Amino acid sequence: MAEGYKKFQDFDWSDERWQTYLQGLYPQPNHRQVLKFKKKWYKKTIDPEFDDTFEPPSASPNASGPSTQSRAGSSAGPPLGDDGSRWSTMRSKATICMIAYSTAMTMSAGAFAGALPAYQAQLLLVGSFVLEILAKYGLKFNQEYLQSIVLDDVGPMPIMALTVLTPGLHQTVRILALVPPFITAVLSFARICKFHATLPAFIRKFFSPLAEISARYRAMQARADVEVGLGFVIVGGVFMGRAAPICALLFWNFMMMRYMMSAWTQASFRKIDGVLSPILGKIPGINRLYDMLKRGLYSFVDPQARQSGGRSCTIL
Repeated sequence: MAEGYKKFQDFDWSDERWQTYLQGLYPQPNHRQVLKFKKKWYKKTIDPEFDDTFEPPSASPNASGPSTQSRAGSSAGPPLGDDGSRWSTMRSKATICMIAYSTAMTMSAGAFAGALPAYQAQLLLVGSFVLEILAKYGLKFNQEYLQSIVLDDVGPMPIMALTVLTPGLHQTVRILALVPPFITAVLSFARICKFHATLPAFIRKFFSPLAEISARYRAMQARADVEVGLGFVIVGGVFMGRAAPICALLFWNFMMMRYMMSAWTQASFRKIDGVLSPILGKIPGINRLYDMLKRGLYSFVDPQARQSGGRSCTIL
């Protein structure tokens, strides 16, 4: 029985079958639930003799072994419980990241108020994200390293920010584009404050609610909603002469990657479809066009369609 569990732990969780199954789960399981889904999927797909009720003597609710955690890959990012222990041991790095985030968030708040330029605030946020990535992962050049960054919550944010730093974007759109990275910065800042060992207890206690999983999940869904809305605003800005076409092209290429990795982004698009389908589905002719549009758009992010078309992403 222990040998079967060892094979389960050593299984390559970057397997496309598992990734496809995981992306189809809604709501996305949290880090405490994902192990249960892994066991059930492994028994059904890989080893029918596997005992999904077996628990090794040293197992704990938050640990499923490094081999399953590091290679699991999740459309919602890495398990949210991992960062806490990191920040509690990084001390000086955590302090630097905390200062960077506080500066970037202050600059962003000034941009929201119209007192400071949004362009510089976006650059400061990008710098803060890069500092956190370097603090947690260092600097390496291999596929596993890139996977870790892309699946980290802050990993894709510099890419998104760079897409809206293109020239010709209207100031109002730039300010709106600050919202997703600002939410991410707040979440990271809260986690650092909660687990920073040298901070006063009242500061850690004050930011603890924002570092809880339930609060993070709500914030991530709100961030995904804003990102999708921002994409439509940028497209509208192109037709109104308020945004450069290259900005829309880059941003929606980022959103393709975001959709494939994030259950929150998928949920945002399902909300839009839930509003449009009941209306457009009742109009003869339009309903077919809408279905064709959905199938065409989904083909860009469908793993099977991308693989058959030779467009699969080697990082993921």
